Amino acid sequence: LAERLAYDDSHREAEAATAIAAQLCAVLPASRLKKPLAWSAAVLRREAHLSTAVRKAFLATHLRLERASGTHRAGSLSVAKELHHLLGDNLKDEEPGERPEKLEMLEEGSANSVSATLLEAVEVELGELSQAYAHLSRVGEAARRPEADDKEAERAADALERALCDRYTQVVSVLRLLLKSQIEGSPAQGLLKLCTALFKQLDAVFKGVMAVDKGKKGASKRLEALLSHVCGETGVTLAMYGLLSFSTSSEDTAARVVREAKLVPALVFALEKFEATVVKLSKTSERDLLRFMKRTTARDFKIQAEEVANAIRRKEDKAEKEKEKEKGKGKKRKAAATPKGKGKKGKKAAEEEEMDEEEAEDDEDDEEEGEEEE
Repeated sequence: LAERLAYDDSHREAEAATAIAAQLCAVLPASRLKKPLAWSAAVLRREAHLSTAVRKAFLATHLRLERASGTHRAGSLSVAKELHHLLGDNLKDEEPGERPEKLEMLEEGSANSVSATLLEAVEVELGELSQAYAHLSRVGEAARRPEADDKEAERAADALERALCDRYTQVVSVLRLLLKSQIEGSPAQGLLKLCTALFKQLDAVFKGVMAVDKGKKGASKRLEALLSHVCGETGVTLAMYGLLSFSTSSEDTAARVVREAKLVPALVFALEKFEATVVKLSKTSERDLLRFMKRTTARDFKIQAEEVANAIRRKEDKAEKEKEKEKGKGKKRKAAATPKGKGKKGKKAAEEEEMDEEEAEDDEDDEEEGEEEE
């Protein structure tokens, strides 16, 4: 029904039908979601002239079904690859990789807006991963009790850790592709917030490892592999600084600079705190975890939000004043055509008045240029 309504250009009704379908699927067991998931995957591959809102509704439904069905979540990675191809790589000298199976539902014109839907799904996934890690911590504590069945508890903890690392690796792969894309505006800021949340969660995970036998046991092979995905040569951190560089080269606005002036330092702080935990664990366990990490750039910077925002506001104010001057000059020309007074004296007085006003405007421009240079 939702698909038929969308193709009949009843876009609002299609959005409502999609939302109802998603609610119905939410109460079904995972074993009953195979057909709805296959339908939503097929819809993403069909070409159609739909509104951005309908595209986002279909994509959100597919990602929700995929998460509820307990599958490998390959759909979110396919969507991330497609968005990266449509948006373009933010490194100018690097071409996007091979395009995956084309998802016709996604198009270049709405790719930046639609990326917000994928980010919402990643946010939900990170929330579930936080709860999963809390459960893993409880299982680990139970396994370390003297009365516990060691083998059974170890198997349960091992299975949970495997699932946790697999899901984190999937999230990291999706975030990395989006970080390498020319994503802009509020989706870009939402992406940086998710990276901050990721580093905070990983910091808690590696601190949990340190809590066991004072960290002497060290991180498992799975956690080492995850660390490589996050901080390695092809990890999230390199892609993250690539996006920050791309964002600073794009057109600035005062509001965006103020938001990012608060967002970026929080992101860098979360990353450095996570890295410090890894370094400490590497020392206590006597296992070289630093080989999985690549420190990419100097971070001893501080964004002066007020100064930068004021500079941009001055630039915007100057542009507005120039527009007003152009309008004012037009009015003065009309006034000059009908000077006050009679005869040559009246005309001469009007001309002198106009010259004085132009000189005053030139002085004002010189002052503004001096302030801008400062």
